[in-house]
Amino acid sequence: MILFAGDPHGDYEHLYPFVQHQDNIALVILGDLQLTGADELDRLAQHCDLWFIHGNHDSKTVAAFESLWGSEWKSRNLHGRVVEIQGKRIAGLGGVFRGQIWMPPNKPLFFDPIHYCQYCPPEKLWRGGVPLRHRTSIFPSDIETLQGQQADILVSHEAPRPHPTGFAVLNELANAMGVKQFYHGHHHENFDYSAINHNAFQIINVGFRSLADEQGEYLVKGIDDRPK
Repeated sequence: MILFAGDPHGDYEHLYPFVQHQDNIALVILGDLQLTGADELDRLAQHCDLWFIHGNHDSKTVAAFESLWGSEWKSRNLHGRVVEIQGKRIAGLGGVFRGQIWMPPNKPLFFDPIHYCQYCPPEKLWRGGVPLRHRTSIFPSDIETLQGQQADILVSHEAPRPHPTGFAVLNELANAMGVKQFYHGHHHENFDYSAINHNAFQIINVGFRSLADEQGEYLVKGIDDRPK
């Protein structure tokens, strides 16, 4: 069974009842892991086949970034590739659109990280490359990498249309890849697409600390009650 987890934001306890007592569970986290170390992933992976994509909060601090890209867990990031998991081809697109790089439907300012670095002041570069914040920004090259491949499921942090703040370029990507399901995080409200989705694929918004199964049914619906 494949399960899809919405933004954990550093808290994973709600997932254990669903992975501890069942065998053969694959868990895909849809971004904003917001870790301070990789220990939580090590613990969770004792009970399931663990995968993820990154969200915007995963480059907010050096610790959050290092937990994913500075550990062996970077090999479990689905971003920019298609991986077969329990017989399903799952494609991943991590990160968010940012105006300094690309805010569709506007034209992109930079095609890829190398292009960005060529025009970025040297003092703003981080570790010789893209600034930390933009390590979770979507570039057009990320879309191009995926659009020539085929998949059954696309997972992203950002939302497609018809979400009110979704992006049509993600619908175009999903159609090009021939997916049947599109799971996304980022928006915490478990947005209901059932009455307004006219795409050829099912869309499931797995919200804040929520969990959905491979049929797109919610097992947990979290409510973001954190102080604003």
